[in-house]
Amino acid sequence: MQRTKMAISVHQALAAIGAVCLIGYSAQGHAQTSTATPTASAPASTPSDQDKSGESAKKKADHKTATLLNEVQVTGQLAAIQRAQAIKRDAVNVVDSVSAEEAGKFPDPNVADALQRVPGVSVDRSGGESSQIAVRGFGPDFVAVTVNGRQMATASGSRAFNFDVLPSEIINVAQVNKTSSANIPEVDIGGVVDIQTARPLDFSGFHGAWSAAGVNSNLTGDWQGKTTPKASALGGWTNSDHTFGVIASAMYYKRKDTQINTQANSWYTNQNISQLSGLANPNYTNVAVPETLASNILDETRTRKGFSTAVDWKPTDKLTLQLDTLYSSYKVDKQEHEFGEYGNTGDIQSLTTDANGTVTQFVRKGEGPNVMANDYVVSRIPSYEKSFQNGLNAAYDFDETTKLSVDVSNSKAWNKQSPNGYFFVVGTKNFGTNPTWTNNGNSEPPSYSNILAPDNLGNLTAHCCNDGGQSNNVTNNVKQYKVDLSKAFDGQMLTELDFGIQKTDQSVKSVNVTTPNGILCNAYCGYSISVPADAIGAYIYTPPSPIHGVSSPGVPSQWIQYDGDKYLAWLASPAAYNQLTPEKRAALLQGLAANGGTLKAAVNPGSFNKVTENQKAFYAKALFAGNLGAMPWQLDLGVRYLNITSESVAINRPPATLTIDPNDTSNGQVTYGPMAPQQANGGYHRWLPSLNFKLNLLDNLVYRFSASKTLTPPELSNLYYSKSYGTRPNSLTISQGNPQLQPYSSRNYDMGLEWYMNDASYLALEGFYKKVSNFSTLISSPFPFLTNANTGQPFIWSLTQPVNLNSSNIYGEELTFNYQFKNILPAPFDGLGMAVNYTHVKSSTSLGPSEISAGGKFAVPGIGDSANLSGYYEKGPVQVRLAYNWRGKYLESIAYGSGANPATRSAYGQVDLSASYSVNRFLSVFVSGTNLTHQHLYDYSVYRNRFLYAEADGTVYTVGVRGSF
Repeated sequence: MQRTKMAISVHQALAAIGAVCLIGYSAQGHAQTSTATPTASAPASTPSDQDKSGESAKKKADHKTATLLNEVQVTGQLAAIQRAQAIKRDAVNVVDSVSAEEAGKFPDPNVADALQRVPGVSVDRSGGESSQIAVRGFGPDFVAVTVNGRQMATASGSRAFNFDVLPSEIINVAQVNKTSSANIPEVDIGGVVDIQTARPLDFSGFHGAWSAAGVNSNLTGDWQGKTTPKASALGGWTNSDHTFGVIASAMYYKRKDTQINTQANSWYTNQNISQLSGLANPNYTNVAVPETLASNILDETRTRKGFSTAVDWKPTDKLTLQLDTLYSSYKVDKQEHEFGEYGNTGDIQSLTTDANGTVTQFVRKGEGPNVMANDYVVSRIPSYEKSFQNGLNAAYDFDETTKLSVDVSNSKAWNKQSPNGYFFVVGTKNFGTNPTWTNNGNSEPPSYSNILAPDNLGNLTAHCCNDGGQSNNVTNNVKQYKVDLSKAFDGQMLTELDFGIQKTDQSVKSVNVTTPNGILCNAYCGYSISVPADAIGAYIYTPPSPIHGVSSPGVPSQWIQYDGDKYLAWLASPAAYNQLTPEKRAALLQGLAANGGTLKAAVNPGSFNKVTENQKAFYAKALFAGNLGAMPWQLDLGVRYLNITSESVAINRPPATLTIDPNDTSNGQVTYGPMAPQQANGGYHRWLPSLNFKLNLLDNLVYRFSASKTLTPPELSNLYYSKSYGTRPNSLTISQGNPQLQPYSSRNYDMGLEWYMNDASYLALEGFYKKVSNFSTLISSPFPFLTNANTGQPFIWSLTQPVNLNSSNIYGEELTFNYQFKNILPAPFDGLGMAVNYTHVKSSTSLGPSEISAGGKFAVPGIGDSANLSGYYEKGPVQVRLAYNWRGKYLESIAYGSGANPATRSAYGQVDLSASYSVNRFLSVFVSGTNLTHQHLYDYSVYRNRFLYAEADGTVYTVGVRGSF
């Protein structure tokens, strides 16, 4: 009896909220009478082959919204919160989502930025944007992403999906499935994210939306520099009987920004600085020394374009056809201005260390062959990823209970900018000085002092490196075929049976385009020839003001830069190569002739990799429902079978000779031998059961339990079969893939309670546990290869290859509290609301200092806590949202850089603000700002004072207008 009273009071409260919403929106002219057909605010329908529990939840959400709000269409962030909450509440598996506030108005400019609102989701940031996500501590390679239930190709070169290629304007719902269900078309340990686009039959008649804005990105937080455009448009039509509809959207976005970063690249550990006096001093052995110190300014232009169409057609009452096309491109042009000082243990004349063997200061020689150079680096790192997806879905209803769906899709992504990049170095050696490196502790990059002024144009010498080669040309193709059959049963404990088969064919191809055979470095590395400043267009560059915690203390206020194309052309001229020794000149001229008389980039056959995967899948799932006393329950029970075969093809071109440059003993000069094709096969098959149970303890109190087995395929880079060679004499490495790697496998358990106070307020606590095995671990072993001409002995390389070796237990808790204050605060404060979530994640394996010293080399990257806190206000024409997004420190990489040591990213939190004002029901103005507190990224290796990387990107402002019809 008590439970019945509570249910009545909750329903009365919900009705009251609906009445208040109706009055509030009517008073502001925002009410819009709905028809019997779906409205623009409804969640997007999806192909029938995607998660039925999620689809059912969206249908119920539509019904509840229409009933609750008395057939008034509510738009804005409150409606999006209500919709996301309804999806979560009605799903059987554990689901969280982010919804568009209305057609064409996803809440954030970037999909990954929006997903970080979801509990347990954190983002990887770079260049002032979020591009990839982690779910419950599992990084991008452990998170599957689909678009309308279909796999979409990505040119990231890995399995990680780059969300920055997707225009947010075309998206209606981004749904995160945290627990598995047999008919979700992808399976991954971290979770599955489905991006759902708007469907034409969600609308009525002619409809559309548009926006136009200016974007300003800057380091200081002031509105300065160039303002760039952002625009989008969405329009469609649905016929009167709701049997045919079409929708199309397009967008354009451009942003110019400047980034400051400082980097050490890696640390060389266990170094024995044997040339120093006093060898008995333990500070001179087992020393950790940084590879380099580089101060970089990146001027970037980012351009995103997108276009999509969707057609819905119901030629009969039983048949529904859906056709989707999506195209997007994302171009990033990076011009880098770098001042660097490369490390070399061979020229250290004195040093001090701390108790961990980390250098706190060292002084370098000012005479001899290994004197440190001031390096003036110009680099271009372009990226231009293009992708498309086409999909056709045919759904046939044999009757009201039996449905068949056939879905066919293809997707392609490519990035072919490798030949358009370059990396060049001109330098001045610090003769007559003693460059001194100082470790500045835990919160600032290290610094150099006692160096020559870096603005002297009169003493330049050539060094390296190559045209092209700053990225790989990547092409990814995906073809997918799916058939799904469902049968519903009325009035029985068994409510539905689902069956399906799926076939996915995927290939990823990668090749590098660069100056061939190392001819540039073999000729010019070592600072041995003079470079006239006017011949390469050299000039004095003035960087932006230093940023504390990112820039090295005492970083030069000016340094030399030049025209990369002029430098490359000069290196191919007699004025340059006539300064070489006869042997080097002959080798360079031979290489020039073989490359068509130029040093421009050409395809490097020895970098070719191709991985082909063929996946076959079958699933069966049963849905049950009943009552445990007065408590309704639902059970989702199923199994998915996967059979995957793969083929890895590569071309290996091993070094034939290795010579240590006498003018720079930190540099190894290489000639390469003949090409050797190689191929290997791999594969596996797995049964993956899943169970999701939901029990309504009260009308507004939900208990959940889930158990499943999931897997994540091996990283593509680990399946690549080619070898790569690191030729620094103090760090000779050979890396190769392993096509026989098996997938990561996980047994998962989830349990939680959710208390729903009203349609925009709930409190949830969820716990999860994952027992993950088959982690791939890099195993290194000594490998004698090539002969040292000076000693007659073979060089000892470190051969590294991934193998399936380790396991780990991952466990944590998620706390979510969303609350809307409408019923407890008087006007005008009744428009306030808040959303708070915190995720705590731990692993049974770690990679701290004690594990490193004991020789351990395994941990799970990405594991770390995350939290989001936001407050919003929505009343009448005003909307405001202030958010703080935080991610705790986490292991970024087990083996980072040429030193192959762990990298940890420090905790990071940023404040974002967005606001809008509705002039009328058809027009609004908006403003947003991201990273208002100018937070920056900071990485270190093992110990906090082993600095690796710091980056500052500043603040991005967007101001614009938006309309709808």
